[in-house]
Amino acid sequence: MRNLVLPLDTYSLDGPQAARIAVAQDRLIGSCMAHRGFQWLRLPERRTESWPNRGRYGLIEAEPAKRYGYHPLPDPRSEAAEAWIARREEGLTPKERTAAYGRDGTSGCEQEAARELLRNVPKVDFGRLDRISADTYERAKRHPDVVKAFARWSACMRAEGFRYPDPMAANNDPRWTGDSPSQAEIATAQADVACKRRTSLVRIWWRTEADYQERQIQRHAKWFAQIRLARSRYLTNVDAHDDA
Repeated sequence: MRNLVLPLDTYSLDGPQAARIAVAQDRLIGSCMAHRGFQWLRLPERRTESWPNRGRYGLIEAEPAKRYGYHPLPDPRSEAAEAWIARREEGLTPKERTAAYGRDGTSGCEQEAARELLRNVPKVDFGRLDRISADTYERAKRHPDVVKAFARWSACMRAEGFRYPDPMAANNDPRWTGDSPSQAEIATAQADVACKRRTSLVRIWWRTEADYQERQIQRHAKWFAQIRLARSRYLTNVDAHDDA
């Protein structure tokens, strides 16, 4: 289900946008370093998929359940990018490190780049957006329709030989802590996905949370307008530098 879009997604940043931001900031750092007489190995371009709220309602994909159980899906592109950045960091001389990050670790070209991307962007509390998101998620779990869907899912799982009161209990089972998924984990994960589909659990949960989020947006319309403006101006600044 790639269409699990929620109202708050309009005010946040998705994977491709985050990748663009990283490239734009890295290029600004590179320009700043060049002006100070230093080289800066530029971050390679990295394409990412946009799959909103993947995993927000637990495991929902049959193929990953079959291969990985509840273990995180591998992300070779992110791992390669992290390894590349680590190698660059290890290769910095003390002078280059100071130029990039400042003597106190809070200044230098990195902070200069961050300030440039925030130019003319109104100051807003983006942490509040995360708190609202967390609140609507928890409230949706307690809604009578979702509670009933949990009960139907639990009954479905019990018929398959698994006893869990809700999907979070299955997802967070302490037995799933090994380096690789066990056969028991995979069997549970596959039943979990199948029962979610049979009971329409994810659709009910998603629609319920979407309704809560719409209410929050309407109730705090002025604040959300400020968030939208800040996001728009920030991405405009990113666009101005991501192909520099």
